[in-house]
Amino acid sequence: MKIYLLYGGRSAEHDISILSAFSLIQGVSYKRHTVVPVYITKQGQFIAGSELTAPLTDAQQLRLTVGTEAVFNAPDQSSFGRSITPYDFKHQDSVVFPMLHGTNGEDGTIQGLLDVLDVPYVGDGVMASATGMDKIISKLVFQEAGIPQVPFEAILLQDWRQDAQQILDRVRGSLLLPLFVKPANAGSSIGISMIDDIDKLQDAIDFAFRYDDRVIVEQGVPETREIELAILGNADINVSVPGEIGKARTFYDYTAKFVDGTTKLLIPAPVSDTIKTKLQAYAKTAYIALGASGLARVDFFLSKSDDIYLNEVQTMPGFTQYSMYPYLWQEMGLQYPDLIDELINLGIERYQQRKQMEANF
Repeated sequence: MKIYLLYGGRSAEHDISILSAFSLIQGVSYKRHTVVPVYITKQGQFIAGSELTAPLTDAQQLRLTVGTEAVFNAPDQSSFGRSITPYDFKHQDSVVFPMLHGTNGEDGTIQGLLDVLDVPYVGDGVMASATGMDKIISKLVFQEAGIPQVPFEAILLQDWRQDAQQILDRVRGSLLLPLFVKPANAGSSIGISMIDDIDKLQDAIDFAFRYDDRVIVEQGVPETREIELAILGNADINVSVPGEIGKARTFYDYTAKFVDGTTKLLIPAPVSDTIKTKLQAYAKTAYIALGASGLARVDFFLSKSDDIYLNEVQTMPGFTQYSMYPYLWQEMGLQYPDLIDELINLGIERYQQRKQMEANF
């Protein structure tokens, strides 16, 4: 199988996507697959590198440009990146793996493009991707599904510009400190602030609006634990054991996640069997409520008194060396190359099911 690996993208999570793509390139079985790296620049240009039959040595090799100064160094060859269009993905015995995080990648946009092109791809479809990406819409979906969540307030940019003071008063009156202020459509802790001083709320909201025109303010849970579960499957849904983020700091921010490696992953998480069962049931319910397929990572807060709150669902979780998702499946006995194979099989299965439905039109 030829894998067209999409990474980079027009997103604040561009660099994280490159790290995830590099990890996949290092972990895929080259006895079964070849990989065509397709770098999407921050300007939206698609650039394909040489077809790989072995791992790379450095993630920086994945930053392709078209021209004589930027050389793509494959293991035994060198070639320049070449500009392509998404239509070039249409080949027999091939699949697209959109290793794209955040907007213009994880939000249903690239999935819609691939659906229109009639190309099989790994991961969730348009609806699940768009809903999972939007923290406001997804919370409403999970609320309808009966899954517990922390109290929150949604803020639209036009309302903020019209009467910021009214919104500040509303948040102060309905939520208790500490507060987390987040862009509605961003991930990997980008644009997020934790505040324990209400006077800093306005600055935190303004900061979040730099990344989206819709912002959510959530009430924090004191002494909370962050628990994550991995899901794999289409109709047959498999849920992993819980994993815990053992933090070396109060706020699990971008640097802790992807840069300095100070975050310790506790797998399996030290929770009781009762809590484990509840977490797995809520994770599966959330996955079904989104209409998800292929994969997702479901993130929870667990209070000191063992109260469970769903935080969010990541439809394309990170695959870097510090990422929880592949480690959870490794704990379940599914090694990285086999995990990639299973994700590919699930993507092709979903594509074939969609083709069968289209034949009935």
